[in-house]
Amino acid sequence: MVVLLLGLVVGALELFLDWRGMRADVERDLRATLTLVEGSASEALYQLHPELGRQLVDGLFASTSVRRAELRDNFGRVLAERVREPAASELALAWSWLFADVTQIHLVLDYGFAGARPEPVGTLEIELSAAVLTQRFLDQAVRDALFGLARALVISALVALLFYLMITRPLVRLAGAIAAVDPARPGGWSPPRLRHHRGDEFGLLRARLGHLFAASQRGLDQRDRAQTELTALTHELEQRVQARTAELERQRDALEQAFGELDRAHRELAKANRMVVESIQYARRIQTAMLPDKGALGDGVREIQVCWEPLHLVGGDWFWLERLDDERYLILIADCTGHGVPGAFITLVLASAMTDILRGHAAADPASILHAIDRVVRARLRQDHPEAESDDGLDAAVVIWEPARAELSFAGAGIPLLCMDPAGQVETVRGARAHLGYRSLPSPGEIPVHRLAVEPGARFYLLTDGISDHMGGQPRRLLGRRRLAQWLERHAELGLAEQLAAVEQLLEDYRGDEPRRDDMTLIGFQPR
Repeated sequence: MVVLLLGLVVGALELFLDWRGMRADVERDLRATLTLVEGSASEALYQLHPELGRQLVDGLFASTSVRRAELRDNFGRVLAERVREPAASELALAWSWLFADVTQIHLVLDYGFAGARPEPVGTLEIELSAAVLTQRFLDQAVRDALFGLARALVISALVALLFYLMITRPLVRLAGAIAAVDPARPGGWSPPRLRHHRGDEFGLLRARLGHLFAASQRGLDQRDRAQTELTALTHELEQRVQARTAELERQRDALEQAFGELDRAHRELAKANRMVVESIQYARRIQTAMLPDKGALGDGVREIQVCWEPLHLVGGDWFWLERLDDERYLILIADCTGHGVPGAFITLVLASAMTDILRGHAAADPASILHAIDRVVRARLRQDHPEAESDDGLDAAVVIWEPARAELSFAGAGIPLLCMDPAGQVETVRGARAHLGYRSLPSPGEIPVHRLAVEPGARFYLLTDGISDHMGGQPRRLLGRRRLAQWLERHAELGLAEQLAAVEQLLEDYRGDEPRRDDMTLIGFQPR
């Protein structure tokens, strides 16, 4: 097929070249004819000899391709003219444009005597028949096309025969020999005879196939040997596995016995843990019962809200609310050492001492109450003895509100007071850098008392460091009292209950996946 197509392409190219050549031949023959008749035509025009002009025109019509010839003098009169309709097929007429641009020629004729300047005497016009030229070309093209087709068919047949003899037949023999190979015994294949192909690609392929099948046979032999060795090894491993299985069964029995004992120990541990949890839950009820009711201050304050949340069931944060007399109201907050059960024990020490402290210092200022707490804690934990083991204590702050004077007194040991004025601006009143109790620390020195004039609508907040020391945010850092104060300013329009609930949500969002690290207590109140 490729050879046939190539032959057709070559035939088309030859046809194009024949057309170009025929056009050149027509132009050349026409110029040669004009050269022959130019003198006779000029003589006939000069003598105004119609018979001579007619003979010249008839001579031109000896060529079958001439359609019209006209001899006209210098005055525009026709001396001789002849026209012939072309005898051509419709196909030739339709394709006559192939030669339309080379069929007409107009020649100006001159005549002069010897030594005189030639003068124009007329014109000779010759028009060839494009249809006749096209018919001649088509006849030649048909002959060439038939010859080219026959040539292409012969060449294709020869190529196909050579391809079969040189390629197809050897490939079929090789394919048949390969198909006859026994997959289990590839080394026993019988290579086909390929005459005249020993040194070419088919001979090389035959040799390579022999090497390949031989290598495959060697691989199969090695596989069989490996299979035999693997069978023996498998038998040996089965014996070892049986022995190991028996050993594992003995160990499993021992493990089951050990797991049974461990399960009994887990049940005992779960029982003990349940008892401890129940005890701590009961301790929480006791610690919660020891906290004052929010209504303990009566009408001394317009509103008071408390957020008290131990890290565990019980904790080291504690607060107290008490009406000292008709015109004085006390609010105390304490952050004892540690959290959980140890911190809760310190709050019990503080709670049991508060009645005696307030009875003896009812008229005292907040700083005196903090000093009294320091003395009582040191005494009850025997921290004044050299052999004492307890090194526990607390941070605390005391607020005394006197409605008659519209004045609030504050003293703190490690705990600040946040003051929000009616305009929503928050100011921090820092407590003294002191701690109460602690055998390793000296008793606190002077604790300053801050006396604040209270405007209507002002709010105050006491908090332990479990509130401000929440870790979280991006980048990871402590929340801090400053950020908390800024948050309170932005949400000053909320009521106290809504503010404290929102603070709890703020802490949870800020903490994210970070666990809580301490007990937390926040008291917010608005004096009346």
